Amino acid sequence: MESPNSPVVIMSVQGERDYLRRAMQSGAREFLIKPFTGDELVASIRRVYEMEEKKGAYLPRVPQPPPETGESPLRGCQVSLVMSGKGGCGKTFVAINLAAALKLETGGRVCLVDLDLQFGDVGVMLNLDHAKTITELVESESAIDWEFVDDVLADGPEGLRVLLGPFSPEFGDLVRAEHVRAIVDVLRREFDYVVVDSGSQLSEATLEATDLADHVIVVGELTIPGIKDTRLMLKMLESLKVDRARVMVAVNAHDAHAVYDSASIERNLRFPVRLQIPSEPRLVGGSIHRAIPLVVSHPDSDISMLFRGLARSLAPADGLRPAATAATKAPASRRFGRRR
Repeated sequence: MESPNSPVVIMSVQGERDYLRRAMQSGAREFLIKPFTGDELVASIRRVYEMEEKKGAYLPRVPQPPPETGESPLRGCQVSLVMSGKGGCGKTFVAINLAAALKLETGGRVCLVDLDLQFGDVGVMLNLDHAKTITELVESESAIDWEFVDDVLADGPEGLRVLLGPFSPEFGDLVRAEHVRAIVDVLRREFDYVVVDSGSQLSEATLEATDLADHVIVVGELTIPGIKDTRLMLKMLESLKVDRARVMVAVNAHDAHAVYDSASIERNLRFPVRLQIPSEPRLVGGSIHRAIPLVVSHPDSDISMLFRGLARSLAPADGLRPAATAATKAPASRRFGRRR
């Protein structure tokens, strides 16, 4: 193909949602359903042109990684990427509670990044204001440095800092791999732990985050399609030459009475299951409804203990602090002020 970066507008008689979704995942910028008017075609082309022109304006401003010195300033920060083969399996719930657990267990500086660039839910699930998002960083004339990033980050529970995803799906296309690398480089210098909640689409931003992550947590659900999608995601990571030692599998909403047990799941996936999150719909639903991480609202629940154990396993031995401090014992209502 002579112009591989040319934006694509698809015109089709097919209007089903799945057809549209697959077209957009394949890289289409616009989708027109026949029959359409000439004005609609012109408006669609104009929108794509303006979006591409906007991209071209900021791409040269993406900062390059700093020159290597004898001692790397990135040493010590752990980046954990949470991903899944499909939406709706609890990926964001896992990312939020892992970030909160890391803060509670280690007392370190923790940043949660919403890299689900089209339909991210971190802001909604933590009841945070979307006044500033990752889009601010890639659209601005300013370089992506700590002072700029610090101004964009929102304040989350337990002292978490949160980088919110775009407030509308069309802005997700502005975030490129170069931006992801620049942002993660800045966060590595300022935080002890970075937890990234990625989208289910295999976008260039997600692939870049996969390359940068120290740990990749693949979240699946206990259904036949869910297990199939998890297997495909693991196969994709293998094809990308991601070290198996960096990858772990978490099965969400595990039911003790389910047909599938750990052994059968692992045989099907050909991969060990690191975390089995029990099915507690009332507890989990209440946590999401109140916009408070479960590890904060119910620190002694079975699910919270799993996340806290995972956080301890990801932290270096000298990065742990006693879990039962006065801060963690304080009522959640005092430790987490909801924001709008």
